[in-house]
Amino acid sequence: MTAVTSGEFLNEFTIYADRANDENETFVIQRESGKNLVMMSMTAYNALQKELYMARQGKQ
Repeated sequence: MTAVTSGEFLNEFTIYADRANDENETFVIQRESGKNLVMMSMTAYNALQKELYMARQGKQ
């Protein structure tokens, strides 16, 4: 996981988007307001959602 400022992220969006998709990297976008965000590929997001779903199913 890599942290970047919102300014860096906006200036280099395409680079970060490609790294998220091609290298499966996750980014924390740090905002001055403290309302940080996370960016990851759709593949990584779907895998995370699947793991959460499976964990919930196992607890029932």
